[in-house]
Amino acid sequence: MPVTGTDRRKFLLGGLAGLATVTGLPAAPVRRGNSRIWQPIVDLHFEDDSGVAQWWVPELVLLGNTDVSLRAEGAVAWQSQGTSRWFDHVNPDGKIRMATRITPIDTGWVASMTIENRSKADWPNVVTPVCLLLRAAPGFADSDWSRTVYRSDGKFLPYKGRSTPSGRPVFRMSLVKGRQQIERTPRHVRKWGFTRRTSDDGIIGVVSKDGESVITTSWTQVHHLQANQKATFACIHGNPWLGNIPAGESRTVRGCVVLTAGSPEAAWKNTRAVLASLKK
Repeated sequence: MPVTGTDRRKFLLGGLAGLATVTGLPAAPVRRGNSRIWQPIVDLHFEDDSGVAQWWVPELVLLGNTDVSLRAEGAVAWQSQGTSRWFDHVNPDGKIRMATRITPIDTGWVASMTIENRSKADWPNVVTPVCLLLRAAPGFADSDWSRTVYRSDGKFLPYKGRSTPSGRPVFRMSLVKGRQQIERTPRHVRKWGFTRRTSDDGIIGVVSKDGESVITTSWTQVHHLQANQKATFACIHGNPWLGNIPAGESRTVRGCVVLTAGSPEAAWKNTRAVLASLKK
């Protein structure tokens, strides 16, 4: 006899519950999520195919205020030239141009990023959050920040357990010594806590799970460090400082992602050497 109507619904629900019991899966459906378009992101493939780091260059362009920002709108067209990957993009409203080039080196990757102000207003105290996503790099993704480190007063400190005057536990930032805060909104203060210990040099890194290597990132001019524990991101940032950009002018900053076999001390030495080469 066919199962119809309400009986059919009960039958299907019962079948799903039974299947969940057999497979060890929860009977309740997974909560609905959403769709997001994140750009411009480039995949950085590790040579042994052990994972992929993803560089979001840039995630945002903050115009002197944590809640006043621009981002890439419209389709960003990445192109290839030899081993380099690059784009040169103007938003549909014509107010901003972003241009980034990524090139592999023996120890990782280097980047050049240009932000051009095509609006009619001057932009003060520009900071560009640049996200290094480690969600697809299982050897490095650090869910509790016990392996995420920065240097303060010459000492390497884990992000785990750092004291902050505000912010949620899964979001953290560190101002670089000598930099001043841009204007922060109450929303930003509630969400993001800044460590009381500032960063010496604008470099942030994650030690691999096996303790044998370190991935670091930084730029020639860094305003603050940032990390996010959520699995969607599992990210670290060295966020570039571009300063004031008058209408019609542009600023360029250079950065790197470096892979080092060895200790944080060795990783910092390698990263500083790469940054020095980018300043020449």
